Amino acid sequence: MTHSHPHSHHSDAAAAAEVQREATVIGWVDGTAIPRELLDARVRELRAGRLAARLPVAGSKEDRQFLRWTAQVLLTEELCWVELARLQPGSESPAKAAERSAPAGAAASDSAAIAAPRPLTQAASLHLGSINAAVWTSTPAMSALYDIVTEPSLPATRGTGTRTWYRVTHAVAATALDAATTAPTSLGWTTLDDLPAPLAAELRTRAPGTRVGPVRTGLGWHFATVTAIEPRPLHPTQPADPTDPARLTTFNRWLDQRRRALITHAPGFEHPGDPTQPDNTHRH
Repeated sequence: MTHSHPHSHHSDAAAAAEVQREATVIGWVDGTAIPRELLDARVRELRAGRLAARLPVAGSKEDRQFLRWTAQVLLTEELCWVELARLQPGSESPAKAAERSAPAGAAASDSAAIAAPRPLTQAASLHLGSINAAVWTSTPAMSALYDIVTEPSLPATRGTGTRTWYRVTHAVAATALDAATTAPTSLGWTTLDDLPAPLAAELRTRAPGTRVGPVRTGLGWHFATVTAIEPRPLHPTQPADPTDPARLTTFNRWLDQRRRALITHAPGFEHPGDPTQPDNTHRH
């Protein structure tokens, strides 16, 4: 547990806020600066969207964390385009296309050649984490990379019998305290094999209706409750899941390695879960 003088904490937070306001770039991807203007444009888009009412008040500590989170999404989007261009020549990010002043239709034709991402289930989004799940839906480059660097790990199955499905409510956050106070959301009907292994192991040992947690995984701290159980018959032929848990875990591990190799964060735009930045550290 970290202890600090309240005045020191306030000064650190104020300094972090000033650094964020004055920044001209949010970070670098493979040596290319990602301008602050892209972050400002994305934030304006989000604040004008359907989830605007859920976003934090501008200028608050929570807003600074929201800016960090959004910056991670933008940096990861560019990382995916950089890696896709390396593994699939001819692919190009919108930022790179703008840099070389391509004809208006050129970048669009490059992107059009990449299939739109398949929809994610709530369980698949949980395995990816909030930043990666946001990138999956915002750019086709991530799912294209997923198909290139991973292979299905669950083969198609044949046979009869049943498989147990669970209706689960769930909350996850960077700290156990935040997870405990976060309103849970429904994952819908899923199997425990589709959840992070430590969380699934705890849920298997507890009766339905029992709140389980805090359970720590690589995604953060979790609380979850099984609200219903239902055995369902297997289909005569059950195809391999294109976003099965083991494959998503492999992809996350690969993506984290590429982040460490290619992304440098500008001061003020550290990962929101980074304990060294003052807006995340929990102090008493």
